[in-house]
Amino acid sequence: MSEYRHGRVSRPRRPWYAKALGIKHLYLSNLMCVLLFEGTVGLAVLMALTELVTWWVVLILPLTVAAMVKLNDVVAGALSRHG
Repeated sequence: MSEYRHGRVSRPRRPWYAKALGIKHLYLSNLMCVLLFEGTVGLAVLMALTELVTWWVVLILPLTVAAMVKLNDVVAGALSRHG
């Protein structure tokens, strides 16, 4: 989607999840962001409702997945510089 608008090249908008995590080296589509955030919240709520885990997991699981995504971005950036 590179089209000229008033002399500038427009870039595709990044999802808020990627902006919030400061993702620089990975491309996360809207669907991936929905699955990563809302999917983990939904999974955590389902596990808490079935009493497999405590309700703290509803907060901890999305934060853990976000940390793993950010770590993956950092590793991808380090490998792209050295490779």
